[in-house]
Amino acid sequence: MRALEDAAARLTLPPGAALRFSAVGEIAGDVAASLPPDLARAAPRRQAGFAAGRRAAAMALAAAGSGITAVGMGADRLPLWPPGWIGSITHTDDVAAAVVAPAGAVRILGLDLEPIMPGALATQIGPQIVPEGLSPSDLPPGVELTRAFSAKEALYKALFPETRQIREFSAATYAKDGGAPVLTLSDDWGPDWPRGTVLRAGQAVAAGHVLTVLWR
Repeated sequence: MRALEDAAARLTLPPGAALRFSAVGEIAGDVAASLPPDLARAAPRRQAGFAAGRRAAAMALAAAGSGITAVGMGADRLPLWPPGWIGSITHTDDVAAAVVAPAGAVRILGLDLEPIMPGALATQIGPQIVPEGLSPSDLPPGVELTRAFSAKEALYKALFPETRQIREFSAATYAKDGGAPVLTLSDDWGPDWPRGTVLRAGQAVAAGHVLTVLWR
């Protein structure tokens, strides 16, 4: 996890933002008792991922100086951030991460963490993730497709809380500018996010994972 933390420290975040990680491990009894009711009967792995994500969010809020570190869950299952804050949570089987920022510094904020997929899987599902096709790259297919996948996931996680629109991977195209992801909306995602809107993301590859943060 240290390698991920070091890589994340090189990303540009919004003013006043903080990003933190938490290992996903076995869930303690006191933590299990505090889970939302709809997670009480979830698989232990699901519970552990949720708990680690909330730990990462609490650490990020503390690091950003929010004064409130509790993160609730709304009826739509989205995190309920403290007043004046916006954030995003992500997790894999092994590690969770969260990023928070003052609401006055950003309008949207999305974070995604993905383990790098095997090359054979990338070849199989690539047309679904990037129907627009990938530009030639010196990176292995698994790394390049994971970068595209993570970028599109971060975009969706940034826009969904505002637009409440479920979108396919084809709703945005992926490209790179100087190695950094550039996403262009190929559909209208709402009156404030029309087709052709360009959003740039920060991305890091470390410890067998791809981390993407997108904000505006």
